[in-house]
Amino acid sequence: MTRGFWGDEAWTSLISQLPYLQMLKTTAGDFHPPGYYTIVGLLYKFLPATEVNTRLISIAFYLLSLLMIYKLARYVLGHRIATATVLVVGLNPIIFKYAFEARNYTMFAFAATGSIFYLIELSKKFTKPRAVFFAAFSLLGIYTHYYMFFVLAAEFLYIVLFDRGIFIRVLGLYIVDAIFYLPWLRALVSQLTSVNGSYWISPNDWRRTHFEALLRILGGEQQSISRDLLFGLAIVLLVVGIIQHAMRHKFEKPYLLIWLWAVVPFILATLPGLRVGIFKVPFRPIFFWRYLIGSSIPLSMVMVYSAQKLPRQLGALCIILIIALSGIIDLGTFKSEPYSFREAYRQEIVGKITASDKIVTNLPSFAEVLYYRNQNKISNDLIVSSEGLVQSSGKSLLDTYSQNKVVTVSNNVVGDHFEAVRSNSGDIQINRK
Repeated sequence: MTRGFWGDEAWTSLISQLPYLQMLKTTAGDFHPPGYYTIVGLLYKFLPATEVNTRLISIAFYLLSLLMIYKLARYVLGHRIATATVLVVGLNPIIFKYAFEARNYTMFAFAATGSIFYLIELSKKFTKPRAVFFAAFSLLGIYTHYYMFFVLAAEFLYIVLFDRGIFIRVLGLYIVDAIFYLPWLRALVSQLTSVNGSYWISPNDWRRTHFEALLRILGGEQQSISRDLLFGLAIVLLVVGIIQHAMRHKFEKPYLLIWLWAVVPFILATLPGLRVGIFKVPFRPIFFWRYLIGSSIPLSMVMVYSAQKLPRQLGALCIILIIALSGIIDLGTFKSEPYSFREAYRQEIVGKITASDKIVTNLPSFAEVLYYRNQNKISNDLIVSSEGLVQSSGKSLLDTYSQNKVVTVSNNVVGDHFEAVRSNSGDIQINRK
């Protein structure tokens, strides 16, 4: 919680510090809905915009997600192994890592899990309180992350195929959410149009992007023997789960919903920009593994479900191994101390900068450099190089702070200055010129 911010976290803090209407306009010019930044901005009304305070929101939604996962697993998998499911999901290396980062992923996981849980509740018995909760979680999700639409698509497909008795009433709830989403619809259309021209997400490569997504979602980001073992065990349990049900010729409805939750977002995120022969799906690719973090929840549930169907001792051993391997990886995440612009400022700028010095950076490093300039109460001019600027993630925030005359976009730097950038390899470089 006390580590320095990396780029996206600094972006979170800076956009959340803007006046609310300006924040809405800024995130509308990027590729994110405003729900998460609204909550961070509310927190900043009462607490300073520090690393710890900002990350409290992610931790709170992480804990709330585990509560919803327990409720969901208790119904789908049974009370006996619901606690094991919470441990497997809560210690999942990628969920654990982003529980301590100032990004919207745990809030997205909370909303998606709540929506799935209350859909199952509606399937059991359609009541007004359950309908309200389902609509509220679904609306929170689509105002938190656009991949929530893929979760809603998985739910819709489940209703059409397996639970048509509640189709009309759930469709009515979708329409209610659509009405509440109308104020943001224009921004969404604009964002889809802008990323169709230029965006940072690379084209899909099934041999790289999709395998990497599964590897990171199930085993974490850092390469290690523990990750390889965890990933291998996870894949085995997922395959075993499919074989178990195929041999029984029976798939319970909640189990089918969990599988759809895991698979449909992968498929739908793959479609934009997909080319089959001469046919090409509109829009640029938007498949990015980090946006699919929420899929680790249903995949983990399937793994636990598969383990409990094995002979008792073997199944218990599998769950213990998953928890142990995840814990080893999480310990590495917990102990790591990445070098950030916070440390770079303290070592290279604070105490050395003079009143006439300027600070010069570029767009990829802009948020971090500005955040720590502010945190260190440095008032020197900040200049962002205009070279290579394109419409990409982060530029809308730069445009706003430029309009607010907090930074200057220019290639003409006169006089002594500090050049502060993060290289393509991720290393921080600060040089006095």
